[in-house]
Amino acid sequence: MLYVIQVLSAILIGLSIGAILGVRTPIRLGGSVIAIALGLAAIFTGAWLYLAIGTAIFLLALLMSGNTSAAHG
Repeated sequence: MLYVIQVLSAILIGLSIGAILGVRTPIRLGGSVIAIALGLAAIFTGAWLYLAIGTAIFLLALLMSGNTSAAHG
């Protein structure tokens, strides 16, 4: 189970870095940084709770910053 949590945490970190490199809004930047920190904590501790909270914060940050010009094409 530890390896599954570590792989999912690495995916969360990769998605968060990709979101930071994309369209920059303050909400998306803050949510991505928090998700990266919680993803790293989940990798080193193996705690699924950090992974779940990091994913929820990342998704909320993406939903809240959905009013960008890149999202409309």
